[in-house]
Parts: sequence; structure tokens; C-alpha cells
Amino acid sequence: MLIGVGGSGKQSLTKLASFILNCENKSIEIVKGYNNDSFREFIKSLKMLTGVEGKECTFLFTDTQIVNESFLEDINSLLNSGEVPNIWEVDEKKKIMEEVREFN
Repeated sequence: MLIGVGGSGKQSLTKLASFILNCENKSIEIVKGYNNDSFREFIKSLKMLTGVEGKECTFLFTDTQIVNESFLEDINSLLNSGEVPNIWEVDEKKKIMEEVREFN
């Protein structure tokens, strides 16, 4: 977590560090109609990329991207437990478990 005044280079530093570590840099794009479901789909894709495919990435999230307070709740859950409650359907969990078994 980087905290500081706007324009001090936090995003640039994050992107540089990701490049040096050969990590993909992921960030949400706020468009009209972006909602909690869109955010959760992004989190799902991020978790699939890192968990199933085993790729390293950096998730860049700024204060201007907070469209809904539930975004912060989901990120808090992700940071505390590594999981967002009720994000996966039962059939999605089964598919993920099969893919992870095949990957290993």
C-alpha cells in the first residue's frame, strides 16, 4: 500500500516495480455502468490468473476507482483472508479445483 499526495509518483513507482519483477500490472477501468458485479468479475479473473495459471501480477487500485463502498469491503476481505465471500458459484469452484489439479 502506497500513501501520499497526488502526483508524487506512486502509480509510476508501482508500474516500474512490476516491470522489474516481470509481473503483469492489472487495474480496473471505470466505465459507465461499472458496478459491484463488474468488480467481482475482475477479482475472479485476477484470482484465476494468479491461482490457476500461476502468474505473478500487481493489482493497482486507486482511490478514484472506488465507485461503490462494497469495493473496499471486498478488498479488505481479500487482504485479510485471501478470499472474497460468496464470489464463486458451486460449479465454478469445481471447475477451478479440477484446473488446479491438472496444473500441478
